[in-house]
Order: sequence, then C-alpha cells, then structure tokens
Amino acid sequence: MVRFILLIAGTALTLFFLIMLLAGRKYDKYVQNLDGMEFPLKDLFIVGFVWASFPILKLKNKRKEKLVYSAGLLYEQQYASYYANIAWVQMITYVHLGLALTFLLAALIYQSHNYVLFVGIFITVFVAVYALTSMSNKVTERRENCEAELANAVSTMAILLNSGMVLRDAWALVSKGEGPLYELMRQSRADMRNGASEVEAIHRFGKRSDSPEIKKFASNMIQSIENGGRELIRFMEQQSNELWEEKKQLLLRQGELAATKLLVPIVLIFVGILIIIMAAAFAGALF
Repeated sequence: MVRFILLIAGTALTLFFLIMLLAGRKYDKYVQNLDGMEFPLKDLFIVGFVWASFPILKLKNKRKEKLVYSAGLLYEQQYASYYANIAWVQMITYVHLGLALTFLLAALIYQSHNYVLFVGIFITVFVAVYALTSMSNKVTERRENCEAELANAVSTMAILLNSGMVLRDAWALVSKGEGPLYELMRQSRADMRNGASEVEAIHRFGKRSDSPEIKKFASNMIQSIENGGRELIRFMEQQSNELWEEKKQLLLRQGELAATKLLVPIVLIFVGILIIIMAAAFAGALF
C-alpha cells in the first residue's frame, strides 16, 4: 500500500513537472542569459516561474526584501529584483524536482524506501536553502575578502597620492589588482568614467562592499576629499597605518583560533594511542 502511494505521488509530481515545463515556455526569455555554472539547471526554472505566478507562492514581504538587497549588492541595482525572483523560482524548481525524484526512487527501491525518503528530502531541503541563501553567502564572503584586502589597497594608494598622483589616477591604478575589493574599485572607476563624481563613486564603493569598516573608510575619505588634497594624503597615510595594525591583530586572533582547533585532533590522537597501549598491556597480562 505504501509503495503504491509513493509511486502515485512520484508519478503525479513528475507528470505535473512536465506539464508545467510545457506551460512555462513563455518564461524562457527570463532564463536564456543566465550563467549555467552559477545557476545549474537554469532551463528548468520556468517551472518555478509557473508556480510563482500563483499568489500563495509569489515572492513578497521580508523574504523579497532580503533577496533584493543581496542581489543589489552582487549585480547592478536595476537587476536586483530580477535576480531576487530568479533565486526564488530556482528554489521552487529544485523542491518540485527533488520531491518527484525522491518519491519515484522510494517506490522503485522499496526495500530501502525509508532511507531513500530521508536522504531525498534532506537533499531537497538542503538545495532549497542553498538556492535562497546563495546570494547572501556570496555577499558575506566578498565582504570578508574585501576587508582582508583593504589594508594593502589603502597602503598602495597612500604611496601613489604622496608621490603626486591625483586621486582618480591612483584609484584606477590600484583597481588593477586581483580580488573582490579591486573588482568593486573597478566598478567605481567605471562610475567615474560614466560621469559620476569621485565622491559619488566612492560612496557607491562603500555601499557595494556591505562592510561597516569599508563604509566608514569611504565616508571618512569623502570628508577628506572635501577638505582638500593635503588632508586626503594625511588621511590615507593614517588609515594605512591603522588598517595594517588591525590586520596584524586579526591574523593573531586567527592564529590563536587555528591553534585551538588543532587541539581536537591532537586530543583524539592521544586518546587513540592510550587505548592502543592499554589494549596491548591488557592483552599481555592475559597471555
């Protein structure tokens, strides 16, 4: 009876998926230009678009705000709503497909159907959560990388400004580096080329980083620009020294944390050696 229910549920979900795949062809244009590496199975997302057309599954409220916010930091602001909806329909598609495959496999491998159901539902939930949190995780990772690179970038810019180079040229030269921070600097450089003022471009740079530390740096830098060239050079030198000192402290904390983490495998190895010695001694006493 249970096998029959699983087979019916899996078949129904699969047929429903195929029907929605045909019905969703009108949404093809929304997924054609997506990166297949970044969005696996993107051609199937049209199923999610069909589901999301129902009011009960429409992206809204706080979930929408969070996705739009993360998308706005990763992509151009005008595409934020689009990528937020892509993340939502991606999640819906994966859930539908995952449940259909899980029920079918559970019916086909009925001897282990409990195990198949547990693993299948676990994987489905994991993939769904990943789809919803992927952009947020990327923003967090980029923020941490940017903060780690900031000291080196500021130090280089301070040297260039001190040598007599103007801010716009120094910014352009430093932005040629490799890493998330330099990518954000290149975006600000593009803003300057498109007519934005240095102040406006640097403000956007801080906002895109989503880092309180970089936002504070950008805000103080803007104030220094408005106060004059010498003030900017003095500010950059001061920031360079402070950021390098903070980076040293951060590396020390990370080293202490790594040493603490190493204690666990060391203790496990020590306990294992003790068990071997005690087992050998016990065996020797018996014989």
